[in-house]
Formats: sequence, structure tokens, C-alpha cells
Amino acid sequence: MTEARGEVIVPEGDPNLLIRLGSGLRSVLRFIRGKPLGGIGLIIAVAFILIAIFANQIQRHDQDQIFDSPNPDYKANPTTLELARNPDIGSPVVVEQFAEPSGKHWFGTDKFGRDIWSQVIHGARLSLIVGLGASVIAVIGGLVIGMISAYYAGILDLLIQRIVDMLQAIPFLVLVLVFTQISEPKVSYVVLWLGIAGLAITTRLIRSAVFAVRESEFVLAARVVGASDLRIMVRHVLPNVVAVLIIAFSIGIGAYILAEAAISFLGAGPQGVASWGKMVQAGRGSLDLHPWQTVFAGGAIMMIVLGFNLLGDALRDVLDPRLRGA
Repeated sequence: MTEARGEVIVPEGDPNLLIRLGSGLRSVLRFIRGKPLGGIGLIIAVAFILIAIFANQIQRHDQDQIFDSPNPDYKANPTTLELARNPDIGSPVVVEQFAEPSGKHWFGTDKFGRDIWSQVIHGARLSLIVGLGASVIAVIGGLVIGMISAYYAGILDLLIQRIVDMLQAIPFLVLVLVFTQISEPKVSYVVLWLGIAGLAITTRLIRSAVFAVRESEFVLAARVVGASDLRIMVRHVLPNVVAVLIIAFSIGIGAYILAEAAISFLGAGPQGVASWGKMVQAGRGSLDLHPWQTVFAGGAIMMIVLGFNLLGDALRDVLDPRLRGA
């Protein structure tokens, strides 16, 4: 805002920004038309991201609130026989456990009388934090290790790849469980260990992509003119492997969300936060009569993993030159 001759002049909006926004929107629409399944995945992913961001606004009830109602059969001093017939007769209130889905509780309640809808909503936040965080760690770590390994090759590449082989020799879930048992059950540690466990896969992907670029003419020309290795890797190699990074990042999110649900189901996940894996495990014992907790938590896992996998597959088809015409 500027002032001239007593008048306040408000600068107009940046036309280039509007042009870029319009171009971005057209690109998204073109992507959705060209890849309908990828568009569905994008919509699902965006929906879950918005749910996680606005969880406190759409939860309807506190996730830890226990709902109860007056006990019509309450008796102050019940006899032993009456207690044997009705264990709740001595309590003035009865916990609303295993309530069916209704207008008050859209997804019903669990065995502790807590609203399942609110737990599912807050579980989306944990899943996205874990999925995005672990994928970032795996992609950045895999980029650094894979690029150095492929660019310098030789003995260094041999040593790095043997370490990667050791990581890949251990099943992914077993490796994560070992890591989580040696640290506190915090979200940050789970994100870190999942990202480290996924380093082997992303390192191999980046390594193969860098091998395809390192002998290109523009890289050889940069070496001839005396460019440093760091400059060549950052200015010439990295831009040509960005597509692989995006694909690995988007597909990895769903894999890490599923891994977090698995370790939470086994009791080794983050404690003190709502987790879809723990919800599935908690509802497993009453699955035959009260399946709502397991069904809705498991359905949320299925939807978010499907969404990111569809999106990742579509991005791979669009960004990979070998599949662009398929």
C-alpha cells in the first residue's frame, strides 16, 4: 500500500499469480479427464487431508467422551441374586456401549461407550502424519544415498548396496517391529522407523534412475567444462529424477499408512492417540455381534490406501516417459 498526494493507492493483484492458478487448475482437470482412476484417488486423498485438518470441527463429540444413560433398573442395595442376574443393577447409570449407528452416533459406539465417528476422524490425522512423514524421510534419504551410490559407483556403490541388501533381507514389518521395540511408543519414533525401513526400496529406485542419467551427454558436457560433482548432481541429475521421487513419495504414503495400522493392530504402534489399527484390533473380539468399529476403521484404512495407490499409479503413468503413451 502506498500514499501519493493524499490518496491511498492499493496495488492491483498479481496477474501472473492468477495465470499460474488458472494453469494449475487446468492441469488438474486435464489429469482427472485423462486418468479417471487417478482423479478418484486424488479426490479421496484430498478428502482425507481435509478431514484430518478439520477433525476438531467435524468430530461432533470428543473422542474420549464416554456416553451413558440413566439405569431404569437401578437399585441402591441389590442382593447377591439380583447382581448375578443383572450386574448393572447397582449402578445409577449404564454406559452406552456397542450402540448401533444412529443420528446421535453416526458410526455407533465402542465397548467403552465412545463415539466411533470421532475416533475415525482423529485416526485420519495420525495416519496422514505417519504416511507423509515416513514417505518424506524415505524419499529424501533414498535420494541422497541412491544418488551418491550411482553417481560415484565403484567400491562405494558396492558397499552401499550390500547394506541395502541387508535391510531388504529382513521383512519390512519385522524390521519396523524391531525398531519400535527399542524406543518409546511415540508418533515421531514410529514415523522415523518406518522411513528408515523404507530406505532400501527408495534407494534402489533412485539409484536406477541416476544410472540412466549419469552417462547422458549433458552430464558429460558439464564434467568437461569443469563443473563440480555437487553442481552436476543438483543442477543436472536431480531434475531428471524428480518424476521418480514424486512417484515413490505418493505410492509410499499408502504403504506406510498400512504399515502403521499393522503395527498398531499388534500393539506396537503410537500410544495415547486414535489409531485405525488399534480400533480394528479392539473391535475384533465383538466382530460377530457389533462389527461397526472394525468395519468403519478398516474401511477408512482401505479407502485412504486405495486413494493414494490410485493417485501414485496415475502419476507414474503421466510422469514416466515409457508409459506416457500407454
